[in-house]
Amino acid sequence: MSQARSSELVRVNGFSQRLDGVFQVDSTERSFDYSDGELSESALYQILSKAEDLSCGSSELQAQIVDWPTEYHLSNSRANLLRPLKLRGANHDNNAEIRVLELGCGCGSITRFLGEQEGFVVDSVEGSPSRAGLAALRCRDLDNVTISTANFNEIEFPENYYDLVLFVGVTEYAGRFSKRETDQEALSDLLKLGKRAAKDTGVVLVAIENRLGLKYLLGASEDHYAVPYVGLDEYPNSTGIRTYSQQEWYEHADLFKGIEFMYPFPDYKVPTAVLKDADSNAASLLEGRASRDYSSAFDLGEQEHRIWQGLAQTGSLGEHANSFLIALSDDSSSLERVCDFSAQSFPIEPLNYEIPKAAISAESALLISEKMERHLNAEIIQLKSHSASLEARVEIMSNSIGWRLLSGIRRIFGKTSF
Repeated sequence: MSQARSSELVRVNGFSQRLDGVFQVDSTERSFDYSDGELSESALYQILSKAEDLSCGSSELQAQIVDWPTEYHLSNSRANLLRPLKLRGANHDNNAEIRVLELGCGCGSITRFLGEQEGFVVDSVEGSPSRAGLAALRCRDLDNVTISTANFNEIEFPENYYDLVLFVGVTEYAGRFSKRETDQEALSDLLKLGKRAAKDTGVVLVAIENRLGLKYLLGASEDHYAVPYVGLDEYPNSTGIRTYSQQEWYEHADLFKGIEFMYPFPDYKVPTAVLKDADSNAASLLEGRASRDYSSAFDLGEQEHRIWQGLAQTGSLGEHANSFLIALSDDSSSLERVCDFSAQSFPIEPLNYEIPKAAISAESALLISEKMERHLNAEIIQLKSHSASLEARVEIMSNSIGWRLLSGIRRIFGKTSF
């Protein structure tokens, strides 16, 4: 294992180093209620221990994918989330060292990509001690990467120090590991932490699912609860895990002066395309990039890209993308530099295992649209009986996102009249 450079994060907290190279507060093993399961993590340990090519484009690791956990942690597609970004743009000195703080590094897939970038020095923190060990194993030949294990809420971070702060698949868990009363308060704490740790010109990156994403509207399971429509119902029985809509993100991220939305497809986990401009030209890249349900069979069929095209034409693609990649900063020039692209697609990597599919037929799609129509008609009837400004409100309802999505489904599956 390479000797890690001196880390300011390690120094500030007085971390000690374990035999596997991971830093932690003391030698006491902590429990942390997040895991892919002992069998999955044991399999990853065996794979990473024996691997000769640990790189983020490793065909050796790609060949070891046999199920969803191994795909998530070993797929070359993981790093596609960041490949379109000009990450050096977060520092205005082109020759400077780029300091990166990655909060929630998991088993090191994104960490590996960051560590391979020239001039980057990376502090990665993972709550789970066992997963931190796997991340250290993945990055064992990178002396510019330091892996630490701790609860973010219980340690100190250098302030005004990092050019980039990353929360990839993390902010949805904010309430799970916080003592705050609400998930939203816990999210606010994480964003404030990221802002304090970042330089004035720094950029905070957040990758997360969209609770109003198309696949969730059409019945896919919510990724964390494995139950359909939980996010659409605004998590009535939240266990501290919660995703947010685009509008909610605008509200929660208002402590930053600037915000830029980007849209990884089919989602942020294993993206094969990332859009910044959510227009019809960009949407044309989405053919063949099918939405996935990671807990049960789900398939919108070969015409899914036509739904995205329809949403792009009405200006709604961003609002209903399955995931967001969000860039936050107080420095507008840093945002422009980092997010300087329109759209980028990548090869779809073949998998060694079969993804379950349950195609939605035209009949099923029309049943969904008829339920939506009944719901929307009921709302209009209610408006008729209670509204003093009937015509204006019905006009608003008729032009709502729900009606436009319904119209798109009708066009695609052959029913054009209401």
